[in-house]
Amino acid sequence: MNRARQIVACFALLMLWAAPLRAHEGPPFPVLVDEPSAPWSISVWADPDVGLGTFWVQLQPLDGHALPDDTRVSVHVAPADGRVLETHWDSERETWRDGEQFVSEVDFPTREFWLVRVVVESDTADAHVEHVLRVEVTPPGYGAIDLLLYLWPFLALGALWIKAARRHRARVQAENARSTPDTH
Repeated sequence: MNRARQIVACFALLMLWAAPLRAHEGPPFPVLVDEPSAPWSISVWADPDVGLGTFWVQLQPLDGHALPDDTRVSVHVAPADGRVLETHWDSERETWRDGEQFVSEVDFPTREFWLVRVVVESDTADAHVEHVLRVEVTPPGYGAIDLLLYLWPFLALGALWIKAARRHRARVQAENARSTPDTH
């Protein structure tokens, strides 16, 4: 088996081994979108990584008015199997392009499915809204093989380019050797 086939075979085995990991890598994803929950429309975006997960709760008043200053959002999490009691995380309020956004950073100690209860409250608006969501908490990447995983296409292209350049150089040298008259 030639060298290129060995490299392809090794990479294929590595990908088969890494495929079951399926960690979420990339930007946050929506878990609840524009859900009307009087007096707001609620969207929840999540990046639930083992260690530190982040939730963004976006609120837009349905009546077009501004959100009351006393609006509070909290995120409560517990493993879906119920083996540990729910923990509570407060959110920080931020302004975003279309309304208000509340950000919570949550500690997830293990990779598994978690129940996330988002609670929005306001005394001024006389409102209390809860949504229970189920999310899969995953590692923040593939760990030590991330670099290899993302770098391999560039290394493979570089190796192919070097191989093609060497073949081209050898062919040019062979043609030059044939076309050059022997003066001896």
